[in-house]
Amino acid sequence: MKILSAEIIFALAAAIIFFSSCGGIKESSNNISPSNAAQNTLQTSLVQDDIGELGKIINLPFEPEEVVWQDNNLTADGVDQVSASNEKRFVAVVKFNSEDSNRIITQAEKYEPAKFSVIDAENWFPVELIAQSQLSGDETLKGNSYAADDFFLDPFNKGKFTRIANTNYFVVELTSF
Repeated sequence: MKILSAEIIFALAAAIIFFSSCGGIKESSNNISPSNAAQNTLQTSLVQDDIGELGKIINLPFEPEEVVWQDNNLTADGVDQVSASNEKRFVAVVKFNSEDSNRIITQAEKYEPAKFSVIDAENWFPVELIAQSQLSGDETLKGNSYAADDFFLDPFNKGKFTRIANTNYFVVELTSF
């Protein structure tokens, strides 16, 4: 009888230790996640996809089918970080239909010839581009870059746009410095 109660006590103690250690692991992994979740939330909150709003920031030579951009000049609460220096950087991904894409390229080639370019895929890019970057094995997108003169609106006066190979997506990168 003493052996049986010792076995029961041992089994209960083992179960308590086992279940309490599982709870600790769960809490530990939750303590790691919030910083990553907060970073993802911050990045996601700065990502926008309104064509009308983008048209107020940069010139759109044709009506795009799809847009997405992240304003790196704003904090999560919408405050402009660089207004005092007026040095701004802006990146957008714009998708045009095939006909308009070809027109944009034809016009851009009048400024200067295309240059091969490699762009790091950002986590806020459209899913199609992220998938394409993963196929390359190095998380990059390849394409031809052109002068972005047709996209400039004040304060932006320098930059390039890159047509991603085998797509109608363009990555527009503009600066004011």
